[in-house]
Amino acid sequence: MEREESILSSVIRHYVDSAKPIGSQMIAEEMDLSSATVRNVLMELERKGFLTHPHTSAGRIPLDRAYRFYVDKLMQARELSLREKQSIEKEYDRTRDEVETLMRHTAKILSAMTQLAGLALFHLPNEISLDHFKLVLIDPRKIMVILVLGHGLVKEELVRLDSPVQLKEITRINQLLNSRFSGKSLAEIQEDILKEAETVKNTRLSILETVLKLIDNALCFQTDRIHLEGASNLMEQPEFKSLEKMEQVVRLVEEKGPLAEVLNRRWERSGLEVEIGREFTNNALREFSFVHVTYSLQGKVIGAVGALGPTRMAYDRVAGIVGHLAHSLEDTFTRRGV
Repeated sequence: MEREESILSSVIRHYVDSAKPIGSQMIAEEMDLSSATVRNVLMELERKGFLTHPHTSAGRIPLDRAYRFYVDKLMQARELSLREKQSIEKEYDRTRDEVETLMRHTAKILSAMTQLAGLALFHLPNEISLDHFKLVLIDPRKIMVILVLGHGLVKEELVRLDSPVQLKEITRINQLLNSRFSGKSLAEIQEDILKEAETVKNTRLSILETVLKLIDNALCFQTDRIHLEGASNLMEQPEFKSLEKMEQVVRLVEEKGPLAEVLNRRWERSGLEVEIGREFTNNALREFSFVHVTYSLQGKVIGAVGALGPTRMAYDRVAGIVGHLAHSLEDTFTRRGV
């Protein structure tokens, strides 16, 4: 069994690097075994459903079951180099505080480091409280509405007004909102604003609507909150070169629903999760593998990071990157807000 595992691991490693069927001679030379011995083991692994071959004279390629066995039994997440860790820290040090900007930046880092599609998601716990509102007058018809939340988290959105507004009116609304709602949870604020029709009448309707929209977005798990970067990396993979496969990638990136479905199912689970190919119940994902992990703040899950790619993936390398970025996000949020 130990020899089978070693040979299976070698086949996976070489296939991930080359995307070409792996012959017995290559494995035999690497492991100092006879070709006949390696061929017998490869045949046994194929009989057990771990490998297949495109035609009689070809080498072997791993099946989903082989990747699953490798991830569960043989893989150890690869540690990032000190240089890579320092590079990530520098990237986060110069990122703006606004949460969605941080998520986009994280997805881009993941994509660049894995050469796959990088994913990042932030989702506030329901009990998160408001520190204060801030309304910034950009011009008489444009206002930036900013929610500064507990732990230093920031949500912001630009409002375009139907009619001009003066700075003194914005100052009055700002004071009103802060006096009524500072220190309350977002769920409480949401309920209060919906109940108090007079508040809406006595202030600019579009500003209150934006406040409600920001709170709704903060409290709901929505597919448009999933930041996915690096679809072009997927299209460079041999598995997705055909027009049909490219269209499949584009649909997945645009819709994001199947990924949200996976994350919703795994939301409260800590630790690394790996979904592989035909293990997915959703057909849209059956050509992919998804390596992801949640991250937390003060014991509450507030988001997830992950990498999406073909089943032929360097799982140990990807797992190391995903895990490190999750820890970096936890440190970043803790540093900024506590």
